[in-house]
Amino acid sequence: MHARLFLYVVAAAGAIAGYGLSPAGAASAQPQPHQPPEFKSVIPAPQLRQPIPMWPNQPKDATYWSIDDIRKSHDALAAAEVSGKAIDPNTTLHDFPYWTRTHSYFILHVPRKAGGSTAQQHAGYSQFIVIMGGTGKVVAGGQLVKPAVLVDKGQPIAGELRGASVSGGETFTVVAGDWVSIPANTPAQFTADGAGGLTYMVMKVNAMLYPWDLIR
Repeated sequence: MHARLFLYVVAAAGAIAGYGLSPAGAASAQPQPHQPPEFKSVIPAPQLRQPIPMWPNQPKDATYWSIDDIRKSHDALAAAEVSGKAIDPNTTLHDFPYWTRTHSYFILHVPRKAGGSTAQQHAGYSQFIVIMGGTGKVVAGGQLVKPAVLVDKGQPIAGELRGASVSGGETFTVVAGDWVSIPANTPAQFTADGAGGLTYMVMKVNAMLYPWDLIR
């Protein structure tokens, strides 16, 4: 009985080894192309148990921003930086900031300075970045250096971390027109290379974990 079991084991091992050396086995061992995630939604979808609305107001009309207006927005912010003036970036383009229940748009400007902007990590939303003007770099991924919870008006903001820099992230060199996608809870830091700084639009896509009043 034991001898027969031993023969079965040897035969099975030989079959597995033979498959691994066969063309089919070799093909299956090769790296496979990226496959999109498989979604298995529940219909109807379960209700979101959120005591505070993500955002009570929805836009009712379509909104259009021309490329000329987008360029003028960066030019205004670049000129203000060179002259030493302070301008709220969201005042340089109509209908900004822009809010919906699922996402919001903001304009941010990074002046040319040592170290760039503060490194940030947002647990509550992912970011879709469109570079509006200027040149610079984005470091994303890795870990925050010296992370701390953001304190705003004396209150700690859950899910919002700030740090001195990003360690171990991937560096992207960006120019006007480039796009960058940053997943939720991923550290990122922006720096500007040239005079006049770097201007970008960030679409904050709510990860449905935090209401908008806890998102920065």
